[in-house]
Amino acid sequence: MVSDIGISYNWSLGELRAFCLICDCRNLSQVALRLDMSQSAVSLMVQRWREAVGQPLFVRARYGVVPTDAAIVLRAKLEPLLEGISLALANVQGFDPRTSKRTFRVHMTDIGQMVFLPTLNGFLTGHAPGVRLEVRNLAWEALEAGLGTGEVDIAIGSLPMIRGRVHSRVLRREPYVTTMRRGHPLTRANLDLETYSAAAHLVVDATSSGHALVESALHSKGIRRRIGLSIPHFLAAERILLNSDYLLTVPEVAVMSFRDASAFQLLPTPVHLPTFDIRLHWHERSREDEGGRWLRASIADLLGKSDADDV
Repeated sequence: MVSDIGISYNWSLGELRAFCLICDCRNLSQVALRLDMSQSAVSLMVQRWREAVGQPLFVRARYGVVPTDAAIVLRAKLEPLLEGISLALANVQGFDPRTSKRTFRVHMTDIGQMVFLPTLNGFLTGHAPGVRLEVRNLAWEALEAGLGTGEVDIAIGSLPMIRGRVHSRVLRREPYVTTMRRGHPLTRANLDLETYSAAAHLVVDATSSGHALVESALHSKGIRRRIGLSIPHFLAAERILLNSDYLLTVPEVAVMSFRDASAFQLLPTPVHLPTFDIRLHWHERSREDEGGRWLRASIADLLGKSDADDV
């Protein structure tokens, strides 16, 4: 019986966290990677749980595993207990940034790392020299669970997929621009909608780029642009643009992260696009965490813009 788990099996805190992570991710391979374990070790752990409980907690599915009703009930009971343990350990002596040795785990996309990380790291070096940052880039489908289980403490970016017990505040609202290398033939032309649609485009197909938002806005107006090259991240975008006649439509902050932003010309995109909202996200579980509150306030002061509103 599930109610007898505490008597029949000595669960470690790490196993309880792993159990919750499997419930959320539903994929043993992903959990093994995120816990830095072998998949066989995770499978053996699941087998031990089944023997201890006397019934399966997970059943195989086409693309992973699915928690049973018993596992779902147990997961719901464990969450507040694990949150309480995390907070108790984090706040046992209070939080003083000048003396703390705490590690904060932060989700940032590649663009966030290029734009925000140097500033944030410099601030911590001067104001909290013992504090360590551990930057992660979780898959978008794992991010909400990662915040919930404490795999990451905060997430920074445009992450509209996050729901549940997650709070957020807007750090900045970035306009979209269309950029090209200086000397591009279109720098001398009027970039109207017809010219824009006919040109070859470079697309950064990542959640951090706002690509899906741009495509949705264009399609809603019946506009189909010509995509010449699609890449999964920003790392190669600058060099590709410098050596091609592609156009790139991205939030302005992305171009400002290039090593030599002056080598590019920025033009207004000839179609109205909503702003690209960069938010700071945190889970409800960290509401009373003194260190978490300090970090969030510091990030808002350091990286936020005055025209962004709290949410």
